[in-house]
Amino acid sequence: MSVKDLVPEKARSRSGRPKSNEKREQILVAAAIHFVEKGYELTSMAAVAKSADVSKLTIYSHFANKADLFKESIQQRCDRQLAPATFNQYAKLPVAEGLLQLGNMLVTLVFDSDSIRLLRILHAEATHHPDIVKIFYEAAPQRVKAAFGELLKDWAHQGQLQVADIPLATEQFFSLLKGELHVKTMLSLTEKLTTQELDTHVQACVRLFLAGYQTKNVAGLV
Repeated sequence: MSVKDLVPEKARSRSGRPKSNEKREQILVAAAIHFVEKGYELTSMAAVAKSADVSKLTIYSHFANKADLFKESIQQRCDRQLAPATFNQYAKLPVAEGLLQLGNMLVTLVFDSDSIRLLRILHAEATHHPDIVKIFYEAAPQRVKAAFGELLKDWAHQGQLQVADIPLATEQFFSLLKGELHVKTMLSLTEKLTTQELDTHVQACVRLFLAGYQTKNVAGLV
């Protein structure tokens, strides 16, 4: 399978759609593959260009530098799996149902093999490339947590949750989802979790979170 095959259908050139959009998608897909497999330091613009079947000049016509390419490739990957911009849609659901759906998507991303591989690489590169680690945090975890915080505010305004400290509650929910399982996964101390195991884990996390923040007039804990 080529990089072109991995470009989303909606990004491929159609009548009236600039060819440059498809090239940009090819570059981002190729870059994500290289960054996940080799890390930031060992990924070269020349290698990305070859994989994307474009010239280095084409890459630089879309991205200012390698750091810019890294940021956008990570952000795009996060959006494809999670789409923080759509979190507000969960405010239409009962809080328990919304947290379960969102929690399952979050753990799928957090425990994804590529996510684990990239995080391990970033941990190793943190000392020499702290700026790149910051870019990663801002492009993915920080954006996701900010969107989740806004969702908690919506549920609180609806009277489904009683949350005095939104940032603290956000950190607590994400910490629950990762827990000891994430530490063991990062250290290769556990086998890859099954869908059923992750689902059971999410249900337990949501129950505990709601026990602390769900208002008493809202019935139906998970």
